[in-house]
Amino acid sequence: MLKNSKNNHESNNKMSLEFDIQRYLDVNIASSFDDNYYFGIKDAVPITLKVESFIFIKSYCKHNIHHIFRLPVKTEIKWKIKGGTENGAFKIGSGMDAEFFARDSGDSVIFYPQLKNTSKDTTYKNVCIYLTINQLGSTLFEQQEYKFVVNVNILIIRKFLKRDYRVKMFVTKLDDYDDDEDNYDENNNKVEYNNYSSILNSNILRPYDDPESITKVEQDGNLILFKSFNSCKICNLTVIVKSNKNSFYIKFFKKHLITTEIIKISAECNNTSTAKSNWNNNNSAVLFTGTNYKKYFLDGIKIEPRLFWKSNSGKLVYGNLGQSLIYYTPGEEGLSTSPLTINLYSQYDHSVKDLQQASLLDSKKLWILRQPPLMGG
Repeated sequence: MLKNSKNNHESNNKMSLEFDIQRYLDVNIASSFDDNYYFGIKDAVPITLKVESFIFIKSYCKHNIHHIFRLPVKTEIKWKIKGGTENGAFKIGSGMDAEFFARDSGDSVIFYPQLKNTSKDTTYKNVCIYLTINQLGSTLFEQQEYKFVVNVNILIIRKFLKRDYRVKMFVTKLDDYDDDEDNYDENNNKVEYNNYSSILNSNILRPYDDPESITKVEQDGNLILFKSFNSCKICNLTVIVKSNKNSFYIKFFKKHLITTEIIKISAECNNTSTAKSNWNNNNSAVLFTGTNYKKYFLDGIKIEPRLFWKSNSGKLVYGNLGQSLIYYTPGEEGLSTSPLTINLYSQYDHSVKDLQQASLLDSKKLWILRQPPLMGG
């Protein structure tokens, strides 16, 4: 799992490193509003997750300085509505080609709750949506699925033949996952895993012992350098990632959008191959080393950049951060902005909160069309 590189040009007196590795996962509902969300976009409930998925590496150099590295790792997220389409559906696609299913994937979904048979003036609904989350591409840990549930509370109010509704959502950790069970732990939505034993000692890194921004990231071409802020200038302990900086593109095949429509636009990764320990041939190899220290390859770790979105028109419903964008297209008053532009950026430093120092990955121009007329009488 951790392999010492073999380099015949290195002297035999290079020092070994002692280090511990731990993975960390935190899932919450992203929001640009208050805790209570009001929606009037054709009965849609957009949901975006704020997922923090990292591998932490802790090491002491020979000068007894504590180094901590935080590597953002790729996750796979799957959604499933409890009870199937009787409780609602996810919107897949856009315009006349949109389809609705009880399953979806990615860090964002557009959820349409089943609101029929709500004849009373005030109706309350509660819907559970199961989440299955995997941290991908790491042979350092055993494969394990982490279960959560998104609890959607909907209050529907009917007044003067007009329906308004308020939605409140939260994430909880789900233990002993079962499609037919309603039991879950409401007190814990954060998971900290220590299931990788220490290589050379028993001290396990706990991420909450350290501030959020504990790692400085420098990017030089396709080499990403992770350095601890509390760093020894002599030993220069560093994690180096060789990654293809243009590995993401905007996955959206249409060239037009309909006015006043809510859609999901996703970023897709070009390179889906499993990481290997061959530094020269692999696009996502991870190397841990320091001055006068041996080199260690970390097999099978897929480093995930932070993705940002930007558009010159329309509304980014939950902000501009994430692998999926929940996008509300302009109304007819915005037809003059057509074609609109959607840009995708990336930055490996997860302490960066905006487009500062982000790299442009892809850009698409999309035309805005009026809503088609209703057919029939």
